[in-house]
Amino acid sequence: METTKRTQSAGALVASAALCALLLAVVLHDQSGATAEVAAANDTNNSQSKTETTSYSYTARAGDSYSVLARKAVQTYGIVNKVNLSQAQIVAAETFLTVGAGSPELIEGQKVTLNVSDVKSAVEKAQKLTAEEKAAWQTYVPYVDFDTRDNG
Repeated sequence: METTKRTQSAGALVASAALCALLLAVVLHDQSGATAEVAAANDTNNSQSKTETTSYSYTARAGDSYSVLARKAVQTYGIVNKVNLSQAQIVAAETFLTVGAGSPELIEGQKVTLNVSDVKSAVEKAQKLTAEEKAAWQTYVPYVDFDTRDNG
């Protein structure tokens, strides 16, 4: 019985280490910005509280990664929808989107579109993180540039 618990603990530790290595690689890979265009225009008469955006479109610059574009989409979604996320939750949400897309490598000039519904799902998943899970994601925060102003 104790051997089974040790084996399960060791397996969980290996899985956690592998996930950490993947996440670190993703975070370290995105050390630059992207050019962003919101795919739908803002409502000019301000009669609605939210923009009727269905997707966020970005054009990759030299050195950009999918993760930084996902981060920009998460931050844009948060601003438009008045959703407050911690930096750890932003890292989690962008990673959910990046992994969900297959962690694609980008080339300069490549257009990437993220559906708002996918971003919303990633944000909602990040909002449901436990305190322990948030603490684990917090490990990556010091290595992330959250300033995406030059990306859009």
